[in-house]
Amino acid sequence: MKIIVAGAGAMGSRFGLALLKAGYNVFFVDEWEEHVEALQKHGLKVNSEKGIETYPVYASTPEKSKGPCDLFIILTKAMQTKQMMEKCQYLIDEKTSVLTIQNGLGNLEVIKQYVPEQNLFAGVTTYASRLIGPGKIEAFGLGETELMQVNNKKTKNVTEIINLFNHAGIQTAQSENVIESIWKKAAFNSILNPLCTLMQNTVSSVGSYSNIEILLEELMNEIIFVARAEKVSIVKSELNKMIQDAFDPNMSGNHFSSMYQDVNKGRKTEIEHLNGAIVHIAEKHHISVPNHKLIYHLISMLEETAGESFPEKTNK
Repeated sequence: MKIIVAGAGAMGSRFGLALLKAGYNVFFVDEWEEHVEALQKHGLKVNSEKGIETYPVYASTPEKSKGPCDLFIILTKAMQTKQMMEKCQYLIDEKTSVLTIQNGLGNLEVIKQYVPEQNLFAGVTTYASRLIGPGKIEAFGLGETELMQVNNKKTKNVTEIINLFNHAGIQTAQSENVIESIWKKAAFNSILNPLCTLMQNTVSSVGSYSNIEILLEELMNEIIFVARAEKVSIVKSELNKMIQDAFDPNMSGNHFSSMYQDVNKGRKTEIEHLNGAIVHIAEKHHISVPNHKLIYHLISMLEETAGESFPEKTNK
């Protein structure tokens, strides 16, 4: 099986490497030329519980890749989805399964413009990773992944992808409702990512706040109300457990959110596809979401001065 991971950043590199180590034919595709060059020349350097290890990998930019492939996994930032899909069309044919495990809302709507629904799969994951620099990631903690065909049909291809992931050590199960799962993950990220960024600290540190339950209650209620207007059900107890589990250092508690890392490095964040999406959908339904609106504007303000505000921090 030939697998292409499009968007070989933090999560793309972690997932791609797991599949590569399991013996699959994996190719990393990314638009950041410096990162691709580092992967080609020096391999992928990974800092994990095992220490620092280096693995040789195949990497290229979209224009210099070869296709088609059997499985195309897109793990770019949400705002890069359209551009990556346009550049990678020639890597996908009528037999290619396309899987998105991206964060945020709106990715599926973009990918559906390029891929027939019967070939499109979507998932969510709680695994964490950090891109340190060109060709270097940190990958600490465990996680869980769930995925499903976007039309929620249980097909042979779904089972094959799940088995492939589990064989690679990526704990994966079939989602009962992938749209609800995407919304739940978006809710999770809309709460923890900006809070970590504003607090300039780890997930565990956010969880240590004495009044965190009050804050979580307000933020969860708003997004659950908006999701309901979109005919999507989010069970509050399940969302709360997902957040509480993330506070555990053995999961991703020691992790600095990708949003923090993006602001720190002067990069665009996914705020438009997280709290921004919640705000825009809420406005469509005439729903008030003051807490998410405030967070959206606070992070947007940080974006405008990105790279100037935060000291460099690493996982301990």
